Amino acid sequence: MEIRTATEADLEAIRAIYNESIPKRIATADLEPQTADARRAWFLQRDHARRPVLVAVDDHGVCAWGAFTNFKDRAAYAPTAEISVYVADRAAGRGVGRAMLDALLERAPACGIDRILAICFAHNEPSLRLFRSRGFVEWGKFPDACIMDGVRRSVVILGWQRVS
Repeated sequence: MEIRTATEADLEAIRAIYNESIPKRIATADLEPQTADARRAWFLQRDHARRPVLVAVDDHGVCAWGAFTNFKDRAAYAPTAEISVYVADRAAGRGVGRAMLDALLERAPACGIDRILAICFAHNEPSLRLFRSRGFVEWGKFPDACIMDGVRRSVVILGWQRVS
C-alpha cells in the first residue's frame, strides 16, 4: 500500500468512500450522498500546502483518504486543524486507517499545524479507538448534537497537540 497526495483523478474514489459511509450513520452527519460537484469544490477550494488530502492506494486502487480541514477560517486559528480519515469497506480492519492517520500526523508540522481535532460520534468506537491509539484525548463532548433517522447522537471532540 502507498499513501500519497491526492489528485483530481482521485476525487471519484474519495467521493465513493465517503458516500459508502453515509448509510451506516457512524462517520458523518451527512444524510444524503455527496455529489461529484460538491466534492470537486471541496478539493479545489483548499490550500493543499497547508490542508492536504492524502489517499491510500492498494492493488485495487484508492482504499482510503484523509485530510486536514480548517478548524475555523479566521487566520488566528491557522495552527489548529480538523482531521478526517475514511476507509473503504473492502480495506477495513487492515491497518489502513492507522497508516493514514500516521501519515497525516507526520505532515502536520510542515502544514503549520500543532493542534488537531478529531470530531467523532460517541457511538463510533472504531474511530475513537484509532485516534486514542495515536495520543488523541477527549477535549469535549456535545450531547445529542444531531439527529439521524430520528435518533439523537452525541459528538466527542478528541484533540492532539504536538509536544515541543
